[in-house]
Amino acid sequence: MFNNILIPPSVMPEIVHTYRDNINYWRQFADENADMAAVLPGKPSVNGKPRLFTPLQAALFAIMADFNSADVKAPLCARIARRVMEAHEAQPAVEQWVIAVTMNGNVSTLPYRATDLSTGGVSGSRLAFAVVVDLQNYADRVAAAIADAPKVIGGTDVE
Repeated sequence: MFNNILIPPSVMPEIVHTYRDNINYWRQFADENADMAAVLPGKPSVNGKPRLFTPLQAALFAIMADFNSADVKAPLCARIARRVMEAHEAQPAVEQWVIAVTMNGNVSTLPYRATDLSTGGVSGSRLAFAVVVDLQNYADRVAAAIADAPKVIGGTDVE
C-alpha cells in the first residue's frame, strides 16, 4: 500500500490539507505527546536537515489534519492516527479500519470487512460509536502527491 521512500517537507502541503501553523504546532506538540511523536518523523540528527516522512507517516499526518478540520483536538487526532498505524503495522493488507468504542469503555481497532456494525455489538459488548478510516484513500493521496512532485536532485530540502 505504501512505497518505501522518504518524502521531503515541501511535498507535505499536497498531502496534508491544513494550515502551515498547524503543521508547525504538531511538530512541537510531538515533543510532549507520545502519540504524536509515534506517528511523526523524529528530529533529524543533523541540524538544518529536514524531517523526512515515510509514506505511512505522511498518510497519518493527513488523517490527523482531516480529523482536526472536523474540530477534533490534536491529542485525540494523534491517538486515532497511532491506532491506525499500529493496526496497519500488524496487518498491512487491510485498507479500511474501524475504531470501535463499546459501552463498557473498550476501544478496538478492527478491519472494516471483519466488523459488522449493523448488529450494534462488537466483541460481545454494545457499540457506543465507531470511526471508520479508509487508509487506502490516504495511500492514494500520498502516491498522487509523490507522482506530481518535481524530480529535482538537490532542491530546497537539501543543502
